[in-house]
Amino acid sequence: MSSLHRALLGLALAGLACGLAAITLVATSDRSTDPTALIVLAIGLGWGFIGTGLYAWRRRPESRTGMLMVLFGFAWFLSAVSLSNAPLVYTSGSVVGGLWGGVFLQLELAFPSGRLASRTDRVLTVAGYLLFTLGTLPAMFFAAPHDLGCDDCPTNVLLVHHDAGVATALLALVALGYAVLFVIVLVRLTRRWLRTPPLERIQLTPVYACGLLAFLLVTVAQSGAGKGALWAAFIATAVLPFAFLAGLLRGHVARLDAELRARLEELRASRARLVEASDTERRRLERNLHDGAQSRFVGLALLLGHARRRVDADPTDPEIPDLLAQATAELQAGLAELRELARGIHPPLLTDQGLEPALHALAARAPVPVTLAADVGERLPAPVEIAAYFVVSEALANVGKYARASEATIAVRRVNGLVTVDVADDGVGGADAARGTGLRGLNDRVAVLDGTLAVDSPSGGGTRLHVEIPCGKAV
Repeated sequence: MSSLHRALLGLALAGLACGLAAITLVATSDRSTDPTALIVLAIGLGWGFIGTGLYAWRRRPESRTGMLMVLFGFAWFLSAVSLSNAPLVYTSGSVVGGLWGGVFLQLELAFPSGRLASRTDRVLTVAGYLLFTLGTLPAMFFAAPHDLGCDDCPTNVLLVHHDAGVATALLALVALGYAVLFVIVLVRLTRRWLRTPPLERIQLTPVYACGLLAFLLVTVAQSGAGKGALWAAFIATAVLPFAFLAGLLRGHVARLDAELRARLEELRASRARLVEASDTERRRLERNLHDGAQSRFVGLALLLGHARRRVDADPTDPEIPDLLAQATAELQAGLAELRELARGIHPPLLTDQGLEPALHALAARAPVPVTLAADVGERLPAPVEIAAYFVVSEALANVGKYARASEATIAVRRVNGLVTVDVADDGVGGADAARGTGLRGLNDRVAVLDGTLAVDSPSGGGTRLHVEIPCGKAV
């Protein structure tokens, strides 16, 4: 079991214990409130947030939203302390019991990453924590329990001088603070929602809608609307953990969908580049055949025709052996050019003997001394062998054309179901896979096989090419 799983299990057990303690406080309280309703609400809110938060934390550990949801659940259980029959415990609970409101506001502002992205969000969160936890503290110095809306609560141990007017005025200021904070948060979240791309709004909409509704109901309740508004706020808040979880999971699916779309677009672009590279290569071959081997064979045909006419005219003509020697030389040169072209298309050595011998042949023809280490074991699938071969071939061609290197190293290995290809030189560096058509073509060739290509080429520091290609089973 990983350390994260152990921590989450420990938090689950702690949440269960805190929930049972909160239920005990509710069941043994002398308040006139229906204890059954409070117990059900405690389960729905506290355990609801802790359970969904732990699930979200496990599914999305990179997001702090799950952690904040768990913290909200514990903070909600802490608010049950205000239901105690002991005056000191009741008073302490009345002061710190509002901690859940600050966590709730942080959850809203930080969703979906769980991190407050701006200074404004951090200021609003701090204001929320102060207002929700310490907002009623000044009024408690002047308020009896019935001034706080609780006729059967224990004695307020913070009461210094009873003055209902002062207490009411201070509580009105708190309600005004709730209203101002609600309006600011409403404007901020609305603007953020409007700026968000349509795909990402999918995860924000349920969280913002439920969260703002709960905040509004809490604000209305604090303005003196009565316990009905407060109960409505609690019920709206009980829906929140599932809204957060739905937003996280829908956001995850939306990102998966976006990644697939991006992957599809990249594959389309890669296919277009491969088609273009194929057309370019075909034109190059046509040009090389026309300018090279084809012209040699045309010349050879003319030379043999001239030799035949000389033979017909005078079989003893002393120039005939020279003409035949020239024809033989042209034939050999043309065959050599054809072999070179064929090697560029698909080397016979690779087909007949496999990757390692073909790489040794490449290293032998390289423009600089090459140290080769190849260990791939049995024959690889043909597409993998071809891709690895042309990676090395293109890399060595670049060494000769651009690197101004004195030596190069090649390492090809099979490791854990992957073929890795590393080509390094001590040249001038500065290679860029995004600009060079050769490296970009290699990247496309490797990507077709679900492989990856990375280039490290600092200016003056040589070039290192690293390729990984899934190789599957040996053949």
